[in-house]
Amino acid sequence: MKAREPENNRNRNRRGDALENEFRAMFAQRSETVRVTTAPYAAVRQRIIAARRKRRMRVGSVGVAFAMAVVGIGVWATVPSRHQSAVQPGTTDPHTPAAIFYADGRTPIPSGPLQDAALNWLRTNYKGNLSGLTVVTTFDQGVQAAATAKLTAGDAGVAVIDDRNGAVLALGGTWDRPLPIADLMKPVLLAAAFEGGRYTPQSTEPLDAQTHPLYMAPGSNEPLVYATTGNQLRNWPPESPTTPIRDVDVTLTQAAQMGANEPFARLELASDMDLTSFYGFTTRAGMAKESNLMRTASLVLGVTQQTPLAMASVYATLGDGGVHRDPLMVGQLLGPGGRVVWTPPATGTRVTSANSAQQVTEVLHAALLGPTGTGLASLQTGDASTGAMAAASAEETSAWVTGVDSHYVVSVGISSEDEKGRLVPLGPDKHGGLDVGSRIAGPTWSDVVRAVRNHG
Repeated sequence: MKAREPENNRNRNRRGDALENEFRAMFAQRSETVRVTTAPYAAVRQRIIAARRKRRMRVGSVGVAFAMAVVGIGVWATVPSRHQSAVQPGTTDPHTPAAIFYADGRTPIPSGPLQDAALNWLRTNYKGNLSGLTVVTTFDQGVQAAATAKLTAGDAGVAVIDDRNGAVLALGGTWDRPLPIADLMKPVLLAAAFEGGRYTPQSTEPLDAQTHPLYMAPGSNEPLVYATTGNQLRNWPPESPTTPIRDVDVTLTQAAQMGANEPFARLELASDMDLTSFYGFTTRAGMAKESNLMRTASLVLGVTQQTPLAMASVYATLGDGGVHRDPLMVGQLLGPGGRVVWTPPATGTRVTSANSAQQVTEVLHAALLGPTGTGLASLQTGDASTGAMAAASAEETSAWVTGVDSHYVVSVGISSEDEKGRLVPLGPDKHGGLDVGSRIAGPTWSDVVRAVRNHG
């Protein structure tokens, strides 16, 4: 027969059970799975029991409040992870800053694409915890408002960069949509060619590929050809239907004004300008290494697809004397009290000489003044600090104007997509050329440049 438990032990057990029930009642609303065997819970429980023995008193209202506060810490620390977001006070996302401001450090940027762009840039360039920090971007509120107010075209994208430091001042529309860049590649090729010292803006090359065929390799007897509609073979490269081709030599400046392909193809395939070195130059200048950026003869035709931001970065390299800086979207991160906790490194890589870059800007100025259509007529001034290149892809699925005005670089790319996200022709002609790019993208580019100028 089981021995009878002493009365004093039974009283202690009753008090212990009451205390256990009290604890359970306290935290029934806190968590459905209170774990009373965990170390924090057990330790506090033992301290309360010991205090009762010493003081020979019941836990009053103050003691209950203390127990709830202290034991609650233990419960918060031991509930399953699926409850933590509901239980832990002050939980913050390490990827979410306290505030995001324009470059002035005072004006908040509302939720939307511009704020998303800054956060995406930070995820790539800053590996620390953003929780509680204030983000000061490089976006200029006035330039942003001026640039986006002029995006009258349906699917237009614009990027504005300060070429002196790579700071992105404005982004609008489809600024991150990759598009065939077409003739925008020509000034990049000129920069690489001028660097070798053999060519200048006044160097001449034949204009007619049929009379002066190109060969892929020195000593080759087979000229480069391409198949036209109807499988007719023509000497490469193809030309826009609006580019008048005659058996004459033209300067590289004239070739840029016309958008002719033959002179630039000759530069690309010259003995001192192999495809591999030119490909490397394009990426060092700021082009993204997309799958369609390849070491092939068609590289000079601009078949690669790049975003307006990428092309603004490339032309900023040319505008700032040949020094490339990666696009910068955040100027600094601030901690409590406005303390600066991080600034991005101010780095630049020289990809071409200042002289070569200056020669390219001269060509861009001439291209702006030349026969590029009517879209840029309002900016055809004598100011040598302004220059631009117009472009449109062969199927007219993209239209561009990208150029420099003082230290601002403005890149505008216009396109249209169908319901499946495929680029569709912008007009009925379905051919490329400077005239098409100038006509479609020129007015938007001119409006943005004037707005930025007026802003100061």
